[in-house]
Amino acid sequence: MRHMEICRKNAMLHPGQNNTLVYYIVVNDLKDFANDFACEIYGAGVTIVETGETEIVSDVTFSKNEIFSLIKLLSDHLVTPVAVSDVVSDWLCQ
Repeated sequence: MRHMEICRKNAMLHPGQNNTLVYYIVVNDLKDFANDFACEIYGAGVTIVETGETEIVSDVTFSKNEIFSLIKLLSDHLVTPVAVSDVVSDWLCQ
């Protein structure tokens, strides 16, 4: 599994407490050696720098364009680790 940081956003998650949210893409390699096939599948992750709280949603899409759109949605709405799996689930069902 590889991580690629896409952006950082500052957010006040609690009154008087500024936090930095890090949004990143997670890349997993899928390989089928029997059929000589390989591809990448992408997921999304969010970390709160100050607390180390992290959540990763793996294996969301095979599309680079879709995962970048998802990361933009997550970061534009300041989605935190506690909510990222629900937001990704809703995004997949649209």
